[in-house]
Amino acid sequence: MERTVPDETIPDTIVAAEPPRPGAFAPLRHRNYRLLWSGLIVSNTGAWMQFTALGYLLDQLTRAPIYLGLLGVVQAVPRLLFAFLGGVMADRVDRRAVLLITNVIAMLSALTLAVLTYLQLIEVWHLLAIAGFNSLIHSFDMPARQSLTPSLVEDREILQSVSLNSMAFNGAGIFGPALAGVMISLVGTHGAFFLNAGSYLAVLWALLAMRLPAFAAEGRVSLIQDIREGLAMVVRHRAVLVLLLVVAALSFFGRPYIRLMPAVAREVLGVGPEGLGVLQAAPGVGTVLAVFLIGWSSARMQSGTMLLAAAFTMGIMVTLFGLSTSFPLSALLLVAVGLGQSVAMATANTLLQTTVAPGARGRAMGLFGTVAFGMMALGTLPAGALADVLGLDWALALGGIVLIGFIGVVALTVPWIRRL
Repeated sequence: MERTVPDETIPDTIVAAEPPRPGAFAPLRHRNYRLLWSGLIVSNTGAWMQFTALGYLLDQLTRAPIYLGLLGVVQAVPRLLFAFLGGVMADRVDRRAVLLITNVIAMLSALTLAVLTYLQLIEVWHLLAIAGFNSLIHSFDMPARQSLTPSLVEDREILQSVSLNSMAFNGAGIFGPALAGVMISLVGTHGAFFLNAGSYLAVLWALLAMRLPAFAAEGRVSLIQDIREGLAMVVRHRAVLVLLLVVAALSFFGRPYIRLMPAVAREVLGVGPEGLGVLQAAPGVGTVLAVFLIGWSSARMQSGTMLLAAAFTMGIMVTLFGLSTSFPLSALLLVAVGLGQSVAMATANTLLQTTVAPGARGRAMGLFGTVAFGMMALGTLPAGALADVLGLDWALALGGIVLIGFIGVVALTVPWIRRL
């Protein structure tokens, strides 16, 4: 994929100083990126509605946090098995074509879920099967989308574009869960599922409207060799290995709160679907704030330092959230959790993409997706099991404490990461 030509050029007769750091919203000046980003906002709002409604429906059908943990495992397995393969494919084929296919399939999946729920035919195994299938589709969608982004902006805008992508996903979490809560109360969970199906039309339109050069398949080695080269990145680049370990710890120990939120809302905070919508939306507020924080701090500290500071802060906030019994305090803590999580994940994503060669970015994002989303979903099962033994409060708090300790160990034993 050819990189977008910068809008300004510097005359050869002038020795230019280092260009100023791009602003938080600088990537939006590129038409193709602007189209993709705006389509993702609409589509992700629908995805968050489905995420909230699916968890709420499963919790209502089972009344047991362990099933939310099982849902996490069902979603984790496809990511662990296929996300890296999705990254390999993103380096071999037209990434826009991949995104068109995955979004059409995801739209049909959401429509199936909506119809089953509306006809009152939905059962627990339906929810688990559809969630697992969607995770499989996202295993191919995420690497293609993430690795397409750098080709739509300038190199110095990659961190800002990744942050804006995070805002499009998690920021949509401000409106999606809240809207889901309203829809569940007024219509039922099927209303949220139907709206999600319709939201995919926005990203499909954006992908078709983008003006990109025709995809030219380069002479490549075999698929097996591509897989081997992608896995070899972890061995060749120590930075890649350390970054993936940080993302794994953050996802496994720090992020299970996302899937356990319906149980927290019902058992700990005593709120209904509207309150659950507020809790699910709160981290999205933190994601929006993260865009401005990244824009401010990228010129003042190294990205590696920013990554460790954000992950350490997230561990503290998750611990406090787990121990909170106040609804307003829990919502505020979730804003802080979302802020730390978004800064850490966006920074790790950018460091991975800038560490490897452009032709390997799809595979790098496949590894990132395997670790980030697979480990988050996988970590939900032990957290759900611990909740049955220790209670939801300590199950979540212990995850935050472990994350704090892990980041502290990394900062002490791998000091060079702070200089990335």
